Amino acid sequence: MNRTQKQIFRALMAKPSTFWELIKEQDGHLAHFTQVMEEMLALGLVRYEGSYIYLTDKGKEEARGQGLSPLQPLTCPTCGGKTVTLQGSFPRVLKEFEEIVRQRPAAIAEFDQGYVDTMSTVARVAIMYQRGDLENQDILLIGDDDLTSIAIALTGMARHITVLEVDDRLVEFIDLQARKKGWTNLSVHRYDVRHPLPREFQGQYDTFLIDPVETLPGIRLFLSRCALSLRGKGSAGYFGLTHLEASRDKWYFIQRLILDMNFVITDIIHNFQEYELEREGFVSKNYPLVQRAFGPLPVPDTNWYTSNFFRLEAVAKPRVPEQENIPTGREFYFDDEAYATLP
Repeated sequence: MNRTQKQIFRALMAKPSTFWELIKEQDGHLAHFTQVMEEMLALGLVRYEGSYIYLTDKGKEEARGQGLSPLQPLTCPTCGGKTVTLQGSFPRVLKEFEEIVRQRPAAIAEFDQGYVDTMSTVARVAIMYQRGDLENQDILLIGDDDLTSIAIALTGMARHITVLEVDDRLVEFIDLQARKKGWTNLSVHRYDVRHPLPREFQGQYDTFLIDPVETLPGIRLFLSRCALSLRGKGSAGYFGLTHLEASRDKWYFIQRLILDMNFVITDIIHNFQEYELEREGFVSKNYPLVQRAFGPLPVPDTNWYTSNFFRLEAVAKPRVPEQENIPTGREFYFDDEAYATLP
């Protein structure tokens, strides 16, 4: 019995669950999860009835034989596992941020966009503050569909915030908000990460924050551009990485890359970020996950897509690896593990 099977058994021993709820109770990538679910159905260990998945009598017997017990809820009910709560000035930041983001452009598949919820966005900023990477810091964001730059600006703590964004709609939206609020320390520029980082952004920043694509060429490119932007030893970086579209083999490659670039990983917060992906649209647009599932899926009933939050710190001047064969088309966003990304 593999880890994913055990996690599914434990969740279903506690209660019947929808397909989407089960995704959140396991930490395999989606390709593996769908394969395991198909195998468990074929073996008669689970049954799919209505919108719910149940353990069969055979499945219950198998789970008991493996010494498993029903999953107990252990996530902190106050912080939701994020390790921070929004206190001090941060409730005010969240309230103002929620008002602003109601007006933002809709997410589009062209740039693999999917917004995290507002609580996750502001909690990112709270983590940066807690770790000393916010106050009087020059901060770079490459890609900002979550509008984290605006949440940072609302704190009034950063020295300067630079956003490099490929989507003209977001460039215009962020610039408009900065002008409305009179934020002279927030600037936004149109930039495609597949192009070299302009010289004026090199070696100028203390902290970076990205939510990169999860293909190996893509994440290598994002991290390389960010490394080039930093001042040197002691600089920090933050990024999100899922287990849903990134297998442990991919994690291994990424962590090796991080170490080779003279960074150490100081923090990984599991399932820190929840994404507000489209629900009806996700099923109707027939994403790879929907195509490869064991049967027709109901509309998602929860924010099932999550990612883990990484903090990096440079132990020496960051090393920037040479870039080879930079993808120019959809392969930049899509690989065999991209089950929640349109090809």
